Amino acid sequence: MHGVVGFALAMICVSLAGAQLDCESHSTPRRVAVIELYTSEGCNSCPPADRWVSSLPARDFNADRVVPLAFHVDYWDYLGWRDRFAQASFSARQRAQADRGSARFVYTPQLLLNGADFRQPFRDSEFSERLARVNSKVAAAELRLAQRVSATEVSIELESRVLEPSAQKFSETYVALLENNLSSEVRAGENSGKVLLHDFVVREMIGPLRADSSGRLRWSGAFTLHGHWKRPNLGLSAFVQDVRDGDVLQALHAPLCSKP
Repeated sequence: MHGVVGFALAMICVSLAGAQLDCESHSTPRRVAVIELYTSEGCNSCPPADRWVSSLPARDFNADRVVPLAFHVDYWDYLGWRDRFAQASFSARQRAQADRGSARFVYTPQLLLNGADFRQPFRDSEFSERLARVNSKVAAAELRLAQRVSATEVSIELESRVLEPSAQKFSETYVALLENNLSSEVRAGENSGKVLLHDFVVREMIGPLRADSSGRLRWSGAFTLHGHWKRPNLGLSAFVQDVRDGDVLQALHAPLCSKP
C-alpha cells in the first residue's frame, strides 16, 4: 500500500476547549538534514525520484535524521499536463538555490541535500554516508513549533535560535505544510496514462522569516486548511537555513494535531 506513516518527532498534545488541540514539537540536539526534491508530473524522468523520496521512512531515514520536502515546479506545464501541486514560487526557490550555487540552469528531478546538489539518489550507501556526516554535527540552531488546529486552519507559533555565532546574522527560517498519500491520473504530456504517487508534497510554505541580529526569531501565523486536503496525511516542517551557502542549520517535522 502506498503511504508514509510514523514520520514524526516526539510531540506533546494537550486538549483544549472545543474541538482543538495544542501540540508542541522541539528540535533535537543533533543536526537534522533537509532533502529537497524538485519534481513535476509533466516530467517523465521524475517518478523514480518521487518513489525514492516516498520510500525514505521505510528504509529508516526518519525525521530524526532527515526531513523531505517535495516541491512541484510549474515550468513543465506547457508540455501538455498541468501539475496541480505546482507553484511558481517553488520554481523561483529552485532558481534561487541554483543561483546561490552558480548553476547555469535548473532541471527535474533535482535533489538538494542541505542546499547542495545530490545526484546519486538511488545509492543508499552514498546518501547514508552524507547524511551521517550531517547528523554527527551538533545542531547549529534550535526550533520550537507549536500548533493549534481548528476546522479551517492551523495556527502556528514558531521560535528559532541560531547557536552558531557566525551564522546569526545570515539565517532564514521557513515553515511548510506537507501532504502525503497523494496520487494523480495523468491524461496528457510525458506521463500520459500513468498513475503517479507522491509524498511530502509541499502544499504551502511561509518564509523566509528573518531573525534578529542575535539569531533569534519568534513568529506566529496560520495556514488555511482546504477541504480536499486529508487531515491525517498533513504535517508541518520547519527549518533554518544559512543564506550564504544554503546549509540547513536545523530542521524538524511534526504531524498535524488531531483528536486523540
